[in-house]
Amino acid sequence: MNRRLLTVPRLLAATAVAAIGLGTLAFTGSLSTDRPGSDTEQLRVQPAATLSEPTGVSAERQSTLLAEEDQRLLTLVASIRPGSGPYVQDLDGVRTLVLTPGGLSYRLADLVARGAAEVGDDGAVLLTEHVFVAPGARLTIDAPGRTLRLRSQNAGFVSLVAWKADLTLAGADGQPLTVTSWDPSTGRPDDSTVDGRAYVRDVSGGMQLRSVAASNLGFWAGRTSGVAWTGNSSTAATGSITGSTFRANHYGAFASQGKGLTVTDSDFSGNVVDGLSLHRSTASTTVQRSTARDNGRHGFSADQGSESVGYSEVTAEHNAAYGISFSGTPLSDGQSAGGASLRQYGKVKVDRGVLRGNGRAGLRVVDGNYVTVSHTQVAENTDGIVLAGTAAPTTIDTTTVAGNRRFGISVSGGAAAVTGNKLSGSDTAIRVRDASVAVTGNNVREASAHAISVVGAAAGSSLADNVIAGRGPSGLDVYRVSPGVTVAQTGNDVEGWVQDRDNLVYWSTFIPNHPMMLLWVVLLGVPLFLTLHSRRRQVAPGTKPYPDELRRERQPQRVHVGRQLVGSHR
Repeated sequence: MNRRLLTVPRLLAATAVAAIGLGTLAFTGSLSTDRPGSDTEQLRVQPAATLSEPTGVSAERQSTLLAEEDQRLLTLVASIRPGSGPYVQDLDGVRTLVLTPGGLSYRLADLVARGAAEVGDDGAVLLTEHVFVAPGARLTIDAPGRTLRLRSQNAGFVSLVAWKADLTLAGADGQPLTVTSWDPSTGRPDDSTVDGRAYVRDVSGGMQLRSVAASNLGFWAGRTSGVAWTGNSSTAATGSITGSTFRANHYGAFASQGKGLTVTDSDFSGNVVDGLSLHRSTASTTVQRSTARDNGRHGFSADQGSESVGYSEVTAEHNAAYGISFSGTPLSDGQSAGGASLRQYGKVKVDRGVLRGNGRAGLRVVDGNYVTVSHTQVAENTDGIVLAGTAAPTTIDTTTVAGNRRFGISVSGGAAAVTGNKLSGSDTAIRVRDASVAVTGNNVREASAHAISVVGAAAGSSLADNVIAGRGPSGLDVYRVSPGVTVAQTGNDVEGWVQDRDNLVYWSTFIPNHPMMLLWVVLLGVPLFLTLHSRRRQVAPGTKPYPDELRRERQPQRVHVGRQLVGSHR
């Protein structure tokens, strides 16, 4: 009896702990597709490319190399010899060929003639020393079908940098100019960034790439990331990319404080971070008929004050995070030492694109304005299109969104218009949370939770002339808006929706959708069961404490004292 009294409390305590754990897990799982902040959460995904984060000695080494590169370049700029011809400057044993202004463009042959490059037996040109194109000078490497190798090994690497100068790298259709890092000791491109790696950069000048295959370049920071356009507050970087490929670089291509960049018919694939990254006030960029796939973070990205970006007929697929990522967040949320802008950035246009199979979302726009998405196919991502904090006018129209796991289109915060789209195959096709959104004329099929869901402080939202079909708890979910909020509804066709209330699908998802029910059933049901079970086994007063069922196999033999037993002898 004492043992039972000691065991029941333990069972109750263990049951409560298990119930809380199960309830918490169920609660977390059930709200993972519809909770505040879920649009910006970091999902666990398998990167398409390996995004390695340098740590410890590796990080310190690369950071130090970056600082040394910055110092070398600043020293070169400060020590340029006006009126001088090309010369070699030695800084602590590091040789740099400085190309000074001299009228005509320098060519690849000039680099060989001045000892900064050498031609190999296979015809490839190996750049053996740093090349610095000084302000006002021009270097044109027009070499269809040839290979330019930049020395990059444990003993050090070289770079090709133009400073307020023009740099052109060009091949021809079907005969690209190949630009890659090269380790002479191994006879192959340098695939390690631990000790730095060769890179190409233009600073506040103009750089054009035509039919170039750039690979295995760059390390650590954007400006040394592979092929980079970098400007400053007074002089923006300019240039173009045409018919080129960027593969296995740190960033495929990177731009900071650039203006008027154009990217046409190019491919950014298998790079460690982003395919094409527009950073820090890069404005008026046009990307046409280009592809970004299998990159370690985003396919195309723009942030830190970048704006006026147009993506036309682009394909972004199988990137680890977002196919296209744009952040229009102000550079400061208040007074700052540098007086950074408080305004919101935007003017993002995505037209006739394909955004498919990305780890988080096909398109994500945070705090942007003047956002337009049209005639685009968004398929098989975790989320299709995610807008967070966007301002009017923001529109998504005539777009096909199919097979995305969680949300087809999600708008949280801000305002938008979602019009004339075709959506299918998501848990929730269109989700509006704490935003003012006009959802009009959309066709929804095969949703499995809600066709259209409006949640929270959604004042000003409306649902009109939408046609929905699917199966789940509700087709038009407007039951979770904040008190006092009314969502206008008119002309919606819900005939194709099957409300899942008493079938296998509904009950199979009952616990994830109602996690607290499991918690209360376990907490209240198990103690009740144990109490009833204990009462059944209690002994009534006046009865024996155990059943009297003992039986003896034979009766004991009686012995009479003083009487001789039969067959006994004296």
